[in-house]
Amino acid sequence: MLEIYASTALILAASLLLGRAILGLLGWDGAHPPAGDGAVRPPGSPAWLSGAIGFAALVVVAPFLVRLPGRGTTAAIVIGALCVLAAVSIARERRDRERGSEWLVGVAAAAIVVGLATLPFLFNERVGVLGEGIYTNDHAAQLYWADWLRDALGPEPSAVQFGYPIGPQAVAVIAAEVTGTSMVSAFNGLLLAIPALTSLAALGALGGLPPLRRIAVAAICGLPYLAASFLAQSAFKETAMALFVLAFAIALAGLPAAPKRAVAGIGLILAAASVFTFSLPGLAWFAISVPIWLALEALAGRSPVDWGAAREALSQHRLATAIGALVVIAVAVVAIGPATSFVEKVDDVQFSAGRLSSPVSWGEAFGIWPEGDFRIVRTEVAGSPLALALGALALGFGAFALLRGRRFALLAMLVTGAIVYLGARLVAEIHVEAKALAVIAPLALLVALHPLLAAPTSTEHRATTIARYAFGTLFLAAAIISTLLALRAAPVGFDDRQAGLEVLAERIEGEPVVFLGVDRFSAHHLRDTLMRAPAGYVPEEIESRPEKRWQQGDAVDFDSLEPGKLDKFRYAITTDAAYASTPPSNFEPLVRSADYVLWERRGETPRSRVVEGEDGEIGALLDCAGRLGRRDGTATVIDGTERVSFTDWQLPGRVEDAAAGQERAFAAPGDASVQIHLSKARPYELSLQYHSQVPLKVLVDGDPVAELPPSLDGMYLDGAGRGAFWPAGTVDRDQPGLIEVVVRAAEPSGLQRAVGVERRVWLGDIAATPSTRPVVDVVLARACVQYVDHFTLDRRGENR
Repeated sequence: MLEIYASTALILAASLLLGRAILGLLGWDGAHPPAGDGAVRPPGSPAWLSGAIGFAALVVVAPFLVRLPGRGTTAAIVIGALCVLAAVSIARERRDRERGSEWLVGVAAAAIVVGLATLPFLFNERVGVLGEGIYTNDHAAQLYWADWLRDALGPEPSAVQFGYPIGPQAVAVIAAEVTGTSMVSAFNGLLLAIPALTSLAALGALGGLPPLRRIAVAAICGLPYLAASFLAQSAFKETAMALFVLAFAIALAGLPAAPKRAVAGIGLILAAASVFTFSLPGLAWFAISVPIWLALEALAGRSPVDWGAAREALSQHRLATAIGALVVIAVAVVAIGPATSFVEKVDDVQFSAGRLSSPVSWGEAFGIWPEGDFRIVRTEVAGSPLALALGALALGFGAFALLRGRRFALLAMLVTGAIVYLGARLVAEIHVEAKALAVIAPLALLVALHPLLAAPTSTEHRATTIARYAFGTLFLAAAIISTLLALRAAPVGFDDRQAGLEVLAERIEGEPVVFLGVDRFSAHHLRDTLMRAPAGYVPEEIESRPEKRWQQGDAVDFDSLEPGKLDKFRYAITTDAAYASTPPSNFEPLVRSADYVLWERRGETPRSRVVEGEDGEIGALLDCAGRLGRRDGTATVIDGTERVSFTDWQLPGRVEDAAAGQERAFAAPGDASVQIHLSKARPYELSLQYHSQVPLKVLVDGDPVAELPPSLDGMYLDGAGRGAFWPAGTVDRDQPGLIEVVVRAAEPSGLQRAVGVERRVWLGDIAATPSTRPVVDVVLARACVQYVDHFTLDRRGENR
């Protein structure tokens, strides 16, 4: 955790320093507004918005800096120098006028948020990738792109090439470079820093609340239910956008008291950061909210912008205006071009359900939801109607308070959030809807909670005040509990086997290697190699054979690639499971590590073919009908292997609240059993597909034969339990017949049981392979209707 906290502290410090200096340049003096009737007030102190502004600036400049010669090192030096200049500027201008108690409020709110965001690591009793497998494997791509940004090893990832926004990723690269931490820890630090900065920004709109209430409201606004849910899947783009949207709304609320150029500058910086975070769609919240805000102000008979004065100021400062315009144009040219290219490809994602099987309830944006897994929104979720009613009532009261008080900036952004969400429902898929809800969630909770807990006015009846406080306290408690439910459900990946990949990567540093396994994070753990894979999507996959096309849930082995493609790599990595296609004769095993095997190619790979219909199997029955039966050649025949489907497992009971594709889970502790028929009396090696959050013990007829580590490697929403095969022990029987295999899941730890953390197990197919597998090369004609691994055809005396 120290590495994560170091990255968090670095990002927070740099953001606060740079933001403070930027606001100073924009002319915001930092004076506090007087406390009054508890209304939502403009952010008089730059202390509360400085973190958001500084982080936005980092997001804008970091992608350019990490591409300079020296990559991450150069970027770290430049950012460090800027932070030193910012600190000197702040000290020289002596603008730090906040009282010590005010700073304590901010420190307390941020510390609470960081502590809450740390809970998933505490509950899982480990540090790793949040959300791996169970929620999503998308973070694997972010790690892979960040590795490339840091070292530039290998070709530029295609997503980065066509304009995928990489602002926050570049910030994580710089944090890793400065702190010397792993990229996983740097990203985790980023995940913790963003909600802390959001809580600080929220303080800018909490004028009039007593300190303890300000801390509580700011903290939960920093990490509301959906923000915690997105943190649980290592998602940072949505929470960063939520920070920018909240900060922009609060900055608008500062007019007309705040300097116009300061608010305009803040808006430009935040809008630019949204492009580097969310691409061009990130501008929607800015482009829609401003006209709505101006319209509401006009209806109220006010004009927060003095257009005449603005024209006069532009006329008097033509040089500064020209320089500013050139800077904006330069940034636009650099950012908008790639963003436009990316948007052209957004449709490929926009009309996909993403990692969701059903729409996320709009009520989750209110901050209270009775289910820890935000993806589960079926009607049987107990308490969901009450949660929706409470949320709608609280938000409605808050919106009415804004309207009555004619405080239109936050209201305009709230309406904008609703418009963006409705637009997503009309033109996009369900995962885009979820993103829209997550972006507006902190603002929605702020608008709901503040008027409920604000100090009473002189005209408010005591009974009304008591009722308001009671409902506000109830709503705040429900929001905190909901966030805790989401954090308790957050999974953390296991790196036992992935550490083995890093050992193999050290052996073949810089060399081309094909990964014949199923783990999207393998690209990160093999980052020092030129790695490709037919499964897992990251990096760009090398296409598998048409006759053995990889599908989610299938394993991968040597036969998954055509021989000509294998010849492009000096090395190959497979799992150490016995259930796999026979390795080509020109590949020799070099070293084993954590159930993986590193192979080296020596010479050209024999031009073998696979049987039609093999799919995820290691072979198939050879049909010699047609021309194939008249060809000369050699077939590799396999005898004695038994494979049992994942559907045959007798489970101790399935979990009730599971996302689609993960329903066949059972909760630990528990025993699952299956029977396998062994056709002959000889030793067999067991191979098992599985995903588990606890260690497993494999027993055969009551005798333990293997212990398996917890693993979520390669887990995917619609293929839980299936994927790579892993060695699962040996069994020796002196006669053929049925054996019973039991997989026993260990009990969760005492801490996990105490806080109600559930650990789950998913089982896939299981296979029994003869230890001395009889693999026979026979004449092709004699292999008809036999189980064939692969075959070669003779042509002009050569194997093709």
